[in-house]
Amino acid sequence: MESEICYIFGAGEMTDCNISLSPKDLVIAADGGFDYLKKLGLRADFVLGDFDSVLSYDLPSDSLRYPPEKDDTDMMLAVRLGLEKGYTEFAIYGGLGGRLDHTLANLQILTHLARNGAVGTLYSDTYALRVISDGTISFPKDIPENVAGNLCSVFSISDVSVDVTIHGLKYEVENVTLTNSVPLGVSNEFVGKKAYINVKKGTIAVLWHLP
Repeated sequence: MESEICYIFGAGEMTDCNISLSPKDLVIAADGGFDYLKKLGLRADFVLGDFDSVLSYDLPSDSLRYPPEKDDTDMMLAVRLGLEKGYTEFAIYGGLGGRLDHTLANLQILTHLARNGAVGTLYSDTYALRVISDGTISFPKDIPENVAGNLCSVFSISDVSVDVTIHGLKYEVENVTLTNSVPLGVSNEFVGKKAYINVKKGTIAVLWHLP
């Protein structure tokens, strides 16, 4: 059985994406993400934000409106709603590109998810980004991105990430330590084998290119 996914659409870079929603998936538009969903022709279960970036004039009457002066970004509000609804897997589109500060904020949101028993992935046209805390990310050998030469990089988000193991990529390591001040894990490569990256203690970001 496929897991239930919370899809969140933001006001950043709009990428073409083919998503087949199941009845139990949750779709949230964060502010200008409503324009994104309209472009894709997808439903929105919730629309929320302060609506300073949305272009559409036909927002649903039950949209959740927040004041511009608030502690959470619109994307963070959407993630909190998804967690409140019981979702633990998040796919986020429109969270990259555009403003660099929002991109960095969304990286922090992935870290929040990873440290609270959930997993989130940010998608752009050319790459995907996921944060792992004390855990593992796996890549089956038959997925489109797992072809020889396709790039996959690993970065420590925490000050120190202990016992990092990488198997099935071009450069394999066993129980190494990564820090957030030296980019040791950049530019690894898929080789078409089943691969995984594990961190025993710490938080890492894994970025891989999409075909």
